Amino acid sequence: MDLQLKGRLVSVFGPDEGMVAACRRVLLAEGAVMAESSSGDSYPEADVVIAVGGVRPGSDLLEISDPDELYAAWDDVTNAVDAYRAALPRMLDQKWGRFIWVGSAQAKSVDAEADELAAMASLGMLGLNKVITGEVGSNAITANAVLRGGIATDEDVANAVTFLCSEGAAYLSGITITVDGGAGSGIF
Repeated sequence: MDLQLKGRLVSVFGPDEGMVAACRRVLLAEGAVMAESSSGDSYPEADVVIAVGGVRPGSDLLEISDPDELYAAWDDVTNAVDAYRAALPRMLDQKWGRFIWVGSAQAKSVDAEADELAAMASLGMLGLNKVITGEVGSNAITANAVLRGGIATDEDVANAVTFLCSEGAAYLSGITITVDGGAGSGIF
């Protein structure tokens, strides 16, 4: 399928190496080009930014006594914001861009074995996506999220992410797609 991503510069990053690799594979197959930073310290200019959150199984917010654990989870959000800021000038110049957060489906339904830190980070990113949509959406820049859960594979999630990068998703912004094979208990 041609999702009209040929030549688009894409930045994909995050602590989940398997998910990052799957997104890169699917996007490269669609003709996208991986953006490289000119300096190792900063995020590159890009047409598409995909930020992948970390996974911390069994994290219980009320039981965490070490603030460094909270800061580490929040690093996923601050890294995404930094990457979004680095890419935004190029997107505004081109009047086209895509921001996509890949996070935990626990943001919609915190269960007993929940990753509450990932849920917290994902909820923050869902709010940020709504802000981005309101502020720069009129420039054909979208901000969406894919939440993963259940038995969904990295490839399943990467396919949903790639669709949201496409021209076919141009009028989808501020939305959240849950990829969990129907396993989630969330209502919304």
